[in-house]
Amino acid sequence: MIMRLETVDKNLVEKLKVASEEQRRSAVKVACELVFQACPVDVPIVIESLRQLCLGNKLTTEQVSRLDDLAAQLDEQYFDLQDSMGEGQSSDVKVLQLFSQARAVSALSLAGGEDSLTAAAEAIYEASSAVDDGSHIFRSVLLVLPKS
Repeated sequence: MIMRLETVDKNLVEKLKVASEEQRRSAVKVACELVFQACPVDVPIVIESLRQLCLGNKLTTEQVSRLDDLAAQLDEQYFDLQDSMGEGQSSDVKVLQLFSQARAVSALSLAGGEDSLTAAAEAIYEASSAVDDGSHIFRSVLLVLPKS
C-alpha cells in the first residue's frame, strides 16, 4: 500500500525508511513544531502534547485519544461551515483555518503515538497538508534525516 506522503515526496519517504527510530521522531517533531507555528491551536491538550513531543516523550494513549477527538471536532466544524456556505462562495478564511488546525492536531496525534515508518510518514503528510506550501516542512524534515 502506498503512503500518502509518497504521492508528494517519494524521496522523503525513502529517507524515512532508512532512518532510525530516533531520527524519525526528530523528523516528526520538526514537522509538528513548524505546523503549530503556522497554525496555532491554543488548546491545553495540544500545548501539553506538543511540549511532551518536543521533550522527546511519547504521548499517552489518553493524550492521543483526546487529540484524535479534537481533530474530529475541528473536521466536523470545518465540514459544517463549508456546507453552510452557498454554492459559488469562495472559501472562507475560517473554513481554511479549521481545516489547517484539524490537520495539525492530527499530525501531532500521529507523531506522539507509535514509532513506525507509517506513523511518521502520515504525521509529516498531515503537517504539510495544514500549510499552503508543504515544501518548507519537507526541507526542514530532510535536514534531520540521513543524507544517503
